[in-house]
This record gives sequence, C-alpha cells and structure tokens, in this order.
Amino acid sequence: MPTVKVAACQIDPQLGEVDRNLERIERWVVDAAQAGAKLVVLPEAATTGYAFKSLDEALPVARRAGVVAAEFLAGMAAKLAITVVCGTLEAEADEIFNSALVMAPDGRRFKYRKMHLPFLGVDRFATPGPDAPWVVEVAGLRLGVLICYDLRFPEAARVCALEGADLIALPTNWPVGVNFHPGIFAPARAAENHCYLLAADRVGTERDVTFIGRSLLIDYDGNQMAMAGDTDEEMIIGEIDPEAARVTHVRRRPGEHEWDTIADRRPGLYERLLRPGVDRQHPDR
Repeated sequence: MPTVKVAACQIDPQLGEVDRNLERIERWVVDAAQAGAKLVVLPEAATTGYAFKSLDEALPVARRAGVVAAEFLAGMAAKLAITVVCGTLEAEADEIFNSALVMAPDGRRFKYRKMHLPFLGVDRFATPGPDAPWVVEVAGLRLGVLICYDLRFPEAARVCALEGADLIALPTNWPVGVNFHPGIFAPARAAENHCYLLAADRVGTERDVTFIGRSLLIDYDGNQMAMAGDTDEEMIIGEIDPEAARVTHVRRRPGEHEWDTIADRRPGLYERLLRPGVDRQHPDR
C-alpha cells in the first residue's frame, strides 16, 4: 500500500468574517495540493472564528457559514483532487454546533459535530454533537475526526481506533495554557491507539483568547513527525503509511516483547466506564 501525503494548515481566521476566511482557506488548500498532499486539515471554526460572546452574536455567522462553506470547500476538493477537513460552525434553528466538514474529491461529504464542549468561546453556547465519531475511507486511508477538547477524552479516540482509523484528524483551537494538548495528549492518543494523529491549530488572538499554534503530525508510536511554530501561519506536511498503522500487533522483540493495544483490551472489565463518575469534591452526594 502506498504512503499518503497529508498536510495541516495553521492559519489565523478572523472572527465573523466567513467569506474572507474562505478566501484564506482556499489559498492554503491550493498550497497543500501543489505540495502533493492528498488530505489537508484546517483549524477548528476556521470559517467563522471562535471567541463569540453570545449565542445571538454567533448565530448569524453560523448561518452564513451554513449557506456558503460546504459548497465552497466541496468545490475546492473536487477541483484540486484533495480531501479537505475544515472546522466550521453550523446553525440549526436556534442551536449552534461546532463541526468539522470532510469533503472528498469524488463528491462525498461527511460531518462530525464536537461531542465534548469546554466552557470557552462559542462552545459555551453550542450544543454537544449527538453522535460518536466515525471512520470513512478517503485519500487512500481510513480517517477518523475529532475536534479540540475531544482529545482530552481517551474514549473518543479509542472509538476511532476501534472503527479502524489509520489517521485521526483534529481541527483545534488550543488556547494559551494547554501546552499539554500537543505535548502529552496528542502523542498519547496516537500511541495508545496505534494510529497517526494530524492536528491543525490556529494562531493569533481573538478578543482575550490567544492561541498557541503547534499544529503537528504524530505517528502511531507517538513520535512527532512535524510541528509548526507558535505564532505564524504555516503548513506542515508529512507522509503516512496506512498499512503500518493497521499492524497493531507490535513485535519489538519477537517472542520476548510484543503488544497489541487493540487485541489486548479487556472490554468485559470496563463496565464501570459507562456509569457516572464520583464527585471527588463531594463524594457523599
């Protein structure tokens, strides 16, 4: 099986400027395609910006994105023969969803809505996505998608792995203070699930939220293959080997040191994961 070239574009979207953001996205996707990438990931809320102060402020922007973003991204995917994964906001009636759109060159379209919502930016007013993540075959690989804060929850990445993901794409908006996301969580999720992880963060400041950049590509052993800087718009690119990611039985020293983080699971012992957690501040409640 051939390797697949993938890219993450670290950009600085402008709050509320959907059409300008799409123009910026187009320039970077063109660059990724010209570099030979078959899949490109853009940041969370790349079409809309993130640091909205209220639902009322965010709704018209999300509605505008709903009118133009999917068609625009699908057109680029088809024209440039590249799969595009891009964060956006969506509006349904008076609700907002923090979503990632996946547009394949053959016209297929997929959508993932962020399951886990922190109390930050537009996520304070968004509705959690109702569905678990999924895996689709695009660009010669099996792709799973999560968004930003989802990475803190090992269950979310594990679902992608159990569905056969070779690569987890992560549109994200990492704010200052969460260096452990690129530094710890990203390599941990990749290694524990034996799959690649490609995170596209943003840079810049929106209102009082500054973002840390550090978009990165991690291999299935948790090794960093590429990382962007902290402040500038830039693209990272790398080759992934889907077939290698699928060999989850690792034989470091055959017959002496082997493991398989998928086959060695003990699901029958994990029932406790389905019940609510103990309130550690008030354990008697």
